[in-house]
Amino acid sequence: MRLRRLLLPVLLGASAARAHSVSNELALGLSEDTPASPHGPHVADQLTFRFDLADDWVLKLGGTYTYDTATDPPTGGAFGTSSAQILTMVGGLEWDVSPRVNVYLEGSGSPKASQTFDAALPLSTPAGAVLPPSDVLLYNASSSVGLLGGVTFVVGGHEFLGTVNGGLVIDLSLGWTLLTTEQRVDAIVDKQQKPVSRTALLALCKLAPRSLTCRTLKPYLKGGEDSLNQLSVSLALLQPLGPSTDIGLSGSYYGYDQDPTSAVFFTARASTPSDSLGAGFPLAPVRWSVSPSFEQRVGAWSLGPWYQFLQYASGLGQAHVVGLRIQVRLPPAWTLWVSGSAQWDLLSDPSALSADSGSTTVLSGRVAVGFRARF
Repeated sequence: MRLRRLLLPVLLGASAARAHSVSNELALGLSEDTPASPHGPHVADQLTFRFDLADDWVLKLGGTYTYDTATDPPTGGAFGTSSAQILTMVGGLEWDVSPRVNVYLEGSGSPKASQTFDAALPLSTPAGAVLPPSDVLLYNASSSVGLLGGVTFVVGGHEFLGTVNGGLVIDLSLGWTLLTTEQRVDAIVDKQQKPVSRTALLALCKLAPRSLTCRTLKPYLKGGEDSLNQLSVSLALLQPLGPSTDIGLSGSYYGYDQDPTSAVFFTARASTPSDSLGAGFPLAPVRWSVSPSFEQRVGAWSLGPWYQFLQYASGLGQAHVVGLRIQVRLPPAWTLWVSGSAQWDLLSDPSALSADSGSTTVLSGRVAVGFRARF
């Protein structure tokens, strides 16, 4: 049973705790670089430790490091995407209330990480007139903090010596994430189709501060900071079909305190959290998702295909994801696995004047290998 836990500011006297398990997963992600999704290949590593604090309490501490590689300008764009390094730390506490009930609370945080993208940005004049989209280099620096809490319980099955065999496993969780972003225009393509840097534009505007061009560009060159609250509710069901077969169904709904498109490239962070790096990688803020799964065990081996449908918020599009996880247990303490997913996104084209006038199909995928060792 996959369970999550609560962030602790102090390790609760971790010197008295003994290590329960350590796991690590390394993933490679590939994605088409398009105006709708200015991302290229990335690599990620996820390291997780678990400590037994008592018979009924487990502490989790871990982190994920992601490196986004730089990419060339997309078709029709003047600017490439810069590299980025994103670190996410997580910690949590799990309590086995009874053999059938487990509660958990988990906290996460990601310090500010910056990246620049090519973007089609419609500028507004001081009088409020909206100009046709301009090709700009957009600077984005984002950070996040979040909490996730829930309960897992088992209905039916047979309980023997404090262990429940069989029965329907139900997991219900609520989550909150605060995303903060700082954005500004670092360059713009002029009427001669030549890139002009922010430094050059600021110098020119010192000479002609009252010109319409400078008054229009001033707020974009100055930039600003905004925040987005993301709330989520998730329900997952797991039903055994005999001793070697499980079927599952999970779904999530996400709400926001403002239109997430106002933050432009929040997309790398306002996404669905996942326990596995081999899962899909949402390319836009998600509104809702549903995912059926299947697992078949044969001796020490297990095979788990799954599917997920994602509906993005604000009419940004949708995605289909198919995945597979192959796992083997090596007694007495090791588990090894390889997993991967392929994803098809249909995204609104940000360079279009309306959401219905253009869309882009983006193909992406991930492959991951990992291990878990118990002590």
